[in-house]
Amino acid sequence: MQFLCIFKYVPGSGRRNGSHMISGIREKLKDNMKNMRRKTARILFSAFVTSFMLVLAAFAWDGMPKRLAICVCLALLSGIFLILPGLSNRISLPLLAVYLCFVPKKIFVRMEIPVHDTSRIMDGVVPLTIAFILCVWLLFFIFTQSSAVALGVGSGFFLIVFLTEYYIWKFRGDFLMPSDLKAAGTAMSVMDNYDYTLSPEALYSVIYFLFFVAAGSRIRICMRRWIHVAVSLAAVLFIGGWYYIVMDTENPLGKEFVINYWLMADTRELNGACLSYFLLWKDSRIDIPGEYSQETVQAVAQAAVEEYGKPQEADKKPHIIMIMNEAWSDPRMLGQLETTEPFMPFTDSLEENTLKGTLYVSILGGLTANTEFEALTGNSLALLSPAVIPYQNQVRHDMPSLARILEEQGYQTMSMHPSGEMAWSRNRVYGYFGFRMFIHQGIWEVPCSYVRNFISDACNYREIIYRYENRDPDTPFFLFDVTIQNHGGYYGEIPLDIDVVNVGGIPAGDAGYLYDLQTYINLLKISDDAFAEAVAYFQNEDEPVIICMFGDHQPLLKDDFYNAVFSGRELSEQERNLQKYIVPYVIWANYDVDWVEYGDMSANYLPAVLMECAGLKLPPFYRYLMGLYETYPVLTQRGCLDRDGNLMEISDIWDTDKIRQYRMLQYNQLYEEGYLSGIFEKAGEK
Repeated sequence: MQFLCIFKYVPGSGRRNGSHMISGIREKLKDNMKNMRRKTARILFSAFVTSFMLVLAAFAWDGMPKRLAICVCLALLSGIFLILPGLSNRISLPLLAVYLCFVPKKIFVRMEIPVHDTSRIMDGVVPLTIAFILCVWLLFFIFTQSSAVALGVGSGFFLIVFLTEYYIWKFRGDFLMPSDLKAAGTAMSVMDNYDYTLSPEALYSVIYFLFFVAAGSRIRICMRRWIHVAVSLAAVLFIGGWYYIVMDTENPLGKEFVINYWLMADTRELNGACLSYFLLWKDSRIDIPGEYSQETVQAVAQAAVEEYGKPQEADKKPHIIMIMNEAWSDPRMLGQLETTEPFMPFTDSLEENTLKGTLYVSILGGLTANTEFEALTGNSLALLSPAVIPYQNQVRHDMPSLARILEEQGYQTMSMHPSGEMAWSRNRVYGYFGFRMFIHQGIWEVPCSYVRNFISDACNYREIIYRYENRDPDTPFFLFDVTIQNHGGYYGEIPLDIDVVNVGGIPAGDAGYLYDLQTYINLLKISDDAFAEAVAYFQNEDEPVIICMFGDHQPLLKDDFYNAVFSGRELSEQERNLQKYIVPYVIWANYDVDWVEYGDMSANYLPAVLMECAGLKLPPFYRYLMGLYETYPVLTQRGCLDRDGNLMEISDIWDTDKIRQYRMLQYNQLYEEGYLSGIFEKAGEK
């Protein structure tokens, strides 16, 4: 009877059971289709990644069968990892152990080898860098609570860091610094002018990083909630401990790490990319100079007024046009260079009413705003960490500048740059410097002409002439201009009418790769022709005009050029390096002048020299600079020279009275919103 009850008929039950069955079958089919689509997508993605890595392997192969075999294996293993379903803890835990033992060390090696030899890495760098890599993974774990995301995305982060480091090294001969993060927007604006090909060694690193991403993303450890909490707390402690050891300990792990300021590439070779970044960040913290007070600064300024006599003043204030020409330099300054025809004939011919000399700067191949900062403020990068860009880090309020000083003496002030107003935050910085108008590409008035993808120097100077002609006729005119025509990179795109014949005594055909040099010297000829036209215009002006033109930095050329141009010369490594940080300057007037020769100097002295040439009243700070110039005519991050030409580092003279006073004066301007404007902007009358 019970058995029969099981099959007891319920009206309508057959229809309901049938509909449930059909619904269940339908859901089952949907799930199967969804799983099939997921599996298909995973297979296709795996095939794409594998194929992409195999293509990279073909380009990365440099004739070594072992390397090709490794690349192929990494590509196939990446595809296998990506196609696998979720792995159990029984498999994931051993994989995690292998991953943690093998991958961090390999990440360190693959970030360094494509850029430099790792044989000079200092003791203690490797464990601290490996610990940093673990910190990054742990940080991602804290926010995602997923081991797969932490390892996969964390390894992807190091791929991005590697590529960033590689291109900074390729384009600037430098490495990633804390200030570069704030300069990313400016870099993006000119990124289409470079060659982004990767060397086989760099491609080899990319393949490794892609494998680390693929493998790490499949190591998913299932944990109970209390284990998640415990691991997160341990991660916080580990990250905090690493930060304390590296950033708040004078000698991490008892090691004394070296930052080589005069050869920054050496810093990376000693400390690696990651640790160099943090050591520079640590060193960029600004300490208040000893004995600093506003009273002390006032006393230093007063002494400068008394010691440095009142310069002779001009009968009439001249108009001043100051041009910082992008990457304008003279390769002949480095050594012998012979070309089929002159590439700076007009500048070479300038003699009457002209001053020429060598300007020492702290940058090479980029970071234009740093020289601009020195030339407009009289401050020195030598007193700041190489890890900072003042336009991004220090200029956060109104501060003294050549523009403010000249406005105080009745000048109309204007700044100009033939590119976007946001580059190097100039739209903000020029306001802090006191410029009343900023002319940028968005409000250009004359028809634009281009050389490569940049507004030409000739067009730039036509805009200067237009602004000069439409100035306030009742006030003297000051215009500061930053050109852009000669921005890197140098891969042709212009007629190469001038050929290189000989470099450093070596025939061009035997010197190696010189195509970038040839492109560059042809750009210099275009600049020289444009400068000749500008001078010709102002030569015919009745009112007195001074034009000061200088370079912001040398271009970074291939090693073949440097090896050739320095060949046969007995230069120390520091002397050879310093040669890459010199550019020319020229100051010309359209009226008779009786200027003294200033000779070689660093860019921080240029505004005081320019005002003295113009016969204007110098504020106490500029008088201090002219006195300091007599003792240390060159002060840069890459090296300093005293009056006798002795080469030294800034650390060698850091605590001397003159440099200590300079540090206090600079600190007051940069870090005190209520800076002592009287000594920086007002003319010292005595």
